[in-house]
Amino acid sequence: MKILLFLFPFFFGITFSQAETIFNSQDTISKRNTNDISYLVQELDEVLVSPSKFLESSREISKKVVSINRNTVELANPKTSADLLETTGNIFIQKSQLGGGSPIIRGFSTNRLVISIDGVRLNNAIYRGGNIHNVISISPMTIQNIEVILGSESVLYGSDAIGGVMNFYTKSPVFSETLNKKIKSNISSRYSTAASEKMYHFDIAYSTKKISFLSSITQSSFGDLRMGSNGPTDYLRENYVVTSYNYADEVVENSDSKIQKFTAYKQLNLMQKIFYQPNENLKFDFGIHFSKTNHIPRYDRLIIEDENDSFVFSEWYYGPQKWLLINNQITIDSKNKKIFDVLKIGTSFQNFEESRNSRKFSESNLNSRFESLDIISLNIDFLKKINYKSNIKYGVEFIHNGLESKGKSTDLINGFESLISTRYPNNSSLKSFGAYVNFKDKIIQNLFLHSGLRFTFSNLKADLSQNNDYFDFPFGNVSLKNSALVGGVGLSWLRNNNNIWKLNINTAFRSPNIDDLAKVFDSAPGNVLVPNPELEPERSLGFELGSYFKTINNIELDFSSYLTYLYNGMIRGDFVLENGLTEIIYDGSLSQIQALQNSSRSLIYGLEIGMKWPLSQNLILKTQHNIIAGYELNELPFSLPVRHIPPNYGNFHIVFKKGRLILDAFVNYNSEIPFKDLAESERAKAYLYAPDKNGNPYSPSWHTINLRTKYSFSENINCSLSFENISDKLYRPYSSGISAAGSNFIFSLNYVY
Repeated sequence: MKILLFLFPFFFGITFSQAETIFNSQDTISKRNTNDISYLVQELDEVLVSPSKFLESSREISKKVVSINRNTVELANPKTSADLLETTGNIFIQKSQLGGGSPIIRGFSTNRLVISIDGVRLNNAIYRGGNIHNVISISPMTIQNIEVILGSESVLYGSDAIGGVMNFYTKSPVFSETLNKKIKSNISSRYSTAASEKMYHFDIAYSTKKISFLSSITQSSFGDLRMGSNGPTDYLRENYVVTSYNYADEVVENSDSKIQKFTAYKQLNLMQKIFYQPNENLKFDFGIHFSKTNHIPRYDRLIIEDENDSFVFSEWYYGPQKWLLINNQITIDSKNKKIFDVLKIGTSFQNFEESRNSRKFSESNLNSRFESLDIISLNIDFLKKINYKSNIKYGVEFIHNGLESKGKSTDLINGFESLISTRYPNNSSLKSFGAYVNFKDKIIQNLFLHSGLRFTFSNLKADLSQNNDYFDFPFGNVSLKNSALVGGVGLSWLRNNNNIWKLNINTAFRSPNIDDLAKVFDSAPGNVLVPNPELEPERSLGFELGSYFKTINNIELDFSSYLTYLYNGMIRGDFVLENGLTEIIYDGSLSQIQALQNSSRSLIYGLEIGMKWPLSQNLILKTQHNIIAGYELNELPFSLPVRHIPPNYGNFHIVFKKGRLILDAFVNYNSEIPFKDLAESERAKAYLYAPDKNGNPYSPSWHTINLRTKYSFSENINCSLSFENISDKLYRPYSSGISAAGSNFIFSLNYVY
């Protein structure tokens, strides 16, 4: 059955992506940037596709969009796509382990953000409210450009797009301009010292006038990460668990407490693309993406200690994470222009596999829970120009998620296996259907109006009785049906060439998925999350006002202020089952019963300030600063901080470019979050934080000094050198379970032929 699903898109040639016109435009942008230093900012007249799914000038878009092009990727030289997103200065990254990276945008994260690759939505039915690290499945070596929409965009992207949308566009082969065949290859390697990282990448493109191919392979390996020397000593890894004969666990002293034992992992990425353009009005795009890791230890679980200062777990790791995407895309330019000018149709199939494996200290049973998810999607999008100043975009989307979930416990001494509770009900499914319409009009000279509506219906089916053999749950079959109608309006006023104002008012939503409704797992030691069949969609109302200025001295300033009111929000809290149970035994521990409930209201607001100042023809200063706050507005005599609100953060760059040389000296920084401003859920995880003078957990402020350079020996060869965290600062980003790298030297070499 899966093989048929793989082949279905190929035989019908049905797709949806940005096709060749988009990539040609991005290639033009990339070439235009080659001889300047605009790679650090979004160009004012840049052509974007994310906010509307069709090409559009950024000057006319009411949303704030942050762009990352290929030049930025090569200079930033990131180890993962999560680290690449962090370079924007607008996105905060949380990590629970080295093999991770969970983006936070404007106080929202995980399943309140949308991730897509080449127009295909990656969000699935088991995206959780906790930190999600799926973004690292996308290799930065295959990325051509990224467009990040800051703020809600549920009208176009449906459920989950409350905080923002991250659209990744991968490299694509370019058609040969002549009848001659064209072959182009690229070889890259990277090494970094902090984790003994080794990365090797190779891609090759073959192009003719009507068809082109691109094949890519990336292999990465990481050792145990070394943290810095100057900072809170509570972060040090003083000792760890080793396992001997018959799984007799022993705590041993770490010979180097700055080495974070059990953080190493490996990853493989493969990509294949085929472009076919039989004529100027018809374009096909077929793509395959595959990513696989080995075991990824979850570092934050391995450092948890009980009340006797003994480690709780000897082993806790994610099993090999596999992700397969097969997508077909077609773009049709209409000749008669009656119903549409441009039609984009897309189908895709995804398979996602993951597992969680844990063994408690001095026990021989390894508990493993496996998930396999199949996702089929169909998108149809239309663009119709009404007249010279107005157009309408409309479309439909269908997504089906089918989930398999298993659980077993293995006695590692004798190999005996027994069944245990699953994380999710086996054979669960989630279907959703959405339809949208978006209208753009040039109201008066240089004033553009954007407005839109979307209706989405979802149906979740799960047999919650499957875990009744392990727990005394009063659950049976559940069919949860939800619908949502959202809309938005935005204005973009091009006051003059040096001043633009943008205003947006949007509603957004997130429908409950299988992870929300049907999950059974230990959210933290002593707590177990159980299903709640009464969940409803989360909803939000957002306001945003921003502006761009350019002074007579060519100093560019921009700011965005925003406010989001989230209501009917899902929040974890103590829960009483119908039979009166408040506690159960889970994996051998007596645990408090909790469940997600639509009982949260919160207010999140912030200000983003950016500046670009050309000090001379070769020297530029750039800075980005983010101020953010958020509070729960529940029925309490006081307000509580929101969990995913990061500290105020930003960066400061001084960039020098002359000829083939680029130098970038920069500072990254985070402010402090004192104990009183920590969310309740974070206070319960004191092992992640440093203690303040009263012994309470808090997130200290930090800053790092960094230097990177890129030099092009020729059009074919370039190399990059970076020295990160020069002062060897010991720090741990907010809510992260692993300390950041200490002083880190990075070298990469790239050869294009």
